[in-house]
Amino acid sequence: MPLNIDHARINAAIARAETQTAGEITCVIKKTALDYPETPLMWAAASAFILPLIFLGLGVWPHDWLGPVLSALAGWNAPNVTGELLAAEAIIFYALTQLLLFAAVYLLVSVPKVTLWLTPRFITRRRAHKKALEQFLARGLHLTEARTGVMIFCALEERFVDVIADEGIYSRVDKSEWNATVAALVSHIKKGDLTTGFEAAVERCGVVLSAHFPPGATNANESPDVLIEI
Repeated sequence: MPLNIDHARINAAIARAETQTAGEITCVIKKTALDYPETPLMWAAASAFILPLIFLGLGVWPHDWLGPVLSALAGWNAPNVTGELLAAEAIIFYALTQLLLFAAVYLLVSVPKVTLWLTPRFITRRRAHKKALEQFLARGLHLTEARTGVMIFCALEERFVDVIADEGIYSRVDKSEWNATVAALVSHIKKGDLTTGFEAAVERCGVVLSAHFPPGATNANESPDVLIEI
């Protein structure tokens, strides 16, 4: 699904900012959520282990509800004729309860929105930061002549914004400048205006970079002046 974002305005903002500096600015936006395959497994395993114990603590035995179901479907008998549950039957019922809980919770948590909601925040932030680093390298921003590449990265579903700067810039620009750049983008995203947010972030990057890395005689353009959607 296309984003409600004006590429032309952002591309123009990047080109305009780069006229003031030898730095190279790239913007990348991740439209869909990242993958978290461990989340459904984690919740399914925890549910299969913990919930049956809670049921037993409340006096709800698996055969109380699973026995009639299996009897109707497969002709099983829950308790034996004396009304006592044999050890083998108890184990089978408990195992089946765990299996059903695991399958049901796994399917539920595998829904992308649910997966993201149930994934701990520190994991989503770490995964999004890793994706930002991957994109920085994939776009060749570490290969600029003076090591002056900067990437503004936004993972929409994770609500994560990051600024990745190459070695030549990172060692000379205070981290507070990048925090302010992130804040500029986030403030507009909260208002539902991605375009203005990226424009503001790019403009701020241009101002910061121009103070430390003014344009050279040729000021070669080493990366495309475009917003990249992935």
